Amino acid sequence: MQHGRWIVVGTDFSDGAQCALEHAIRLAGRAGAQIALVHAYEDQLEGLSSGEDRATELRAKLKDAIRRAGEKGDGARIEPFLRRGAPWEKLLNVAVEVGADLIVVGATGQRGAVGGAGALLGSVAYRVVSSSTRSVLISRIPVDRGRSAATE
Repeated sequence: MQHGRWIVVGTDFSDGAQCALEHAIRLAGRAGAQIALVHAYEDQLEGLSSGEDRATELRAKLKDAIRRAGEKGDGARIEPFLRRGAPWEKLLNVAVEVGADLIVVGATGQRGAVGGAGALLGSVAYRVVSSSTRSVLISRIPVDRGRSAATE
């Protein structure tokens, strides 16, 4: 699958992840790169009867995130990747799989921050940064966007 340049973007479907995807789209447009949009999950959702139900729901959420990102323009090609396992580990795995030049993650996500040095980043972002053999870009929600979301 290593044809052309790739940027791997992690998503947990949070605002921070959406900002990371939008940032990656701008970069991909300039570099002529493709985007691998990765969502990894570890636990079963309560109320769903099987792992296949969970996977179907998450594939639909990935497609929706790609659709919304496509509305931003720049014509970047975005491929969905759904993996089961530790999110930080699966992001790194997909980066190797596609031969990515860059990994982009949001500074915070749904799981919040970890203690120590990771307190400034989400736990996934911290682990990706500390474990990756590729360049990692940490994207954060712009201050003006965060304020407008908080007042709505």
